[in-house]
Amino acid sequence: MSESPIPKLLLRRKRLRAGGIVTLIVALLSILLDRGGAFGYKGDDWSTFNGQRLTVVEVVDGDTLYIKGTSSEKTRVRLIGVDAPEMDPPSHWGDRATAYTRGRLAGKQVTVKLDGTQSRDHYGRLLAYLYVTDSDNFNFDLIRDGQAYADRRHGHSLRSQFEIAETESRKKGRGLWKEVRDDQQPEWRKRWLRNRLSGSPPKD
Repeated sequence: MSESPIPKLLLRRKRLRAGGIVTLIVALLSILLDRGGAFGYKGDDWSTFNGQRLTVVEVVDGDTLYIKGTSSEKTRVRLIGVDAPEMDPPSHWGDRATAYTRGRLAGKQVTVKLDGTQSRDHYGRLLAYLYVTDSDNFNFDLIRDGQAYADRRHGHSLRSQFEIAETESRKKGRGLWKEVRDDQQPEWRKRWLRNRLSGSPPKD
């Protein structure tokens, strides 16, 4: 006596249904991880920030600040391509670099632009250029006016322009370049200077 094909058909349908449910769950988890803030993830930085006009609500130091939209939480930003003297611990020109950024940006709206494939640093800070106007890149202004160093540790699309601006600022003695000594500069820059003098390839 042959076995009825109906139970096999029902079993096959159940398996297909179970597989479909698993696929749906995986898809939903992917969406949540990508966009919805699940498991502490804050969402897609490119769609959330890139090209957006947001307000600077707090300045921490010369190159670190907080931005905020009308209905969003404030976000900590680290400016791409610049390294301003520190406030903590205090370093040469740190207070003046902070005052410069605060005077230019505090309470003002800026356009946020991201760069490359990495939108956050290892501290979770958003890496960004901030534009005061369509053509006024504040990151560049910091270096041009001698309020920060061109950060040579990481590549970015405006690196060559920033390094040229630093060279010009240093030659003209603007800002921190008026009197800064080699030993007052950041550790990474001291290493870079030593490598230049020794002819060794640059190290981050």
